[in-house]
Amino acid sequence: MDALDAVLRAAYLVAILGREVPVRLIEISTSGCLLESDSRLELGTAGVLRVMFEDEAYQDDVRVMRCRGFEGSSPIYQIGAEFLWTTRPHERSLRRVIARLQTGLVKAGRLEQLKQM
Repeated sequence: MDALDAVLRAAYLVAILGREVPVRLIEISTSGCLLESDSRLELGTAGVLRVMFEDEAYQDDVRVMRCRGFEGSSPIYQIGAEFLWTTRPHERSLRRVIARLQTGLVKAGRLEQLKQM
């Protein structure tokens, strides 16, 4: 029996489906952030938000609390996300550089969406 057969024959199976969603960081606070994207995200979606700032990558786990669409020539969604305290803030945590991010220009980031099945 190979590894895949062993997994498929298990009494229970947990899977994670992931995708990357390009986002723009609009605002950030100690509790969460406002993102903008051309992709709609479901409420409750959890993922890892990665942001480039001053040639360094910072990241934290987030959960989508709000997603509001705007109509126009191309759809734009504003996404309200809260930080998940799944770990203590580490050296590359967004939560540790919030003051610098609030005063700096952050143009691009990405949300690696993780959805449990």
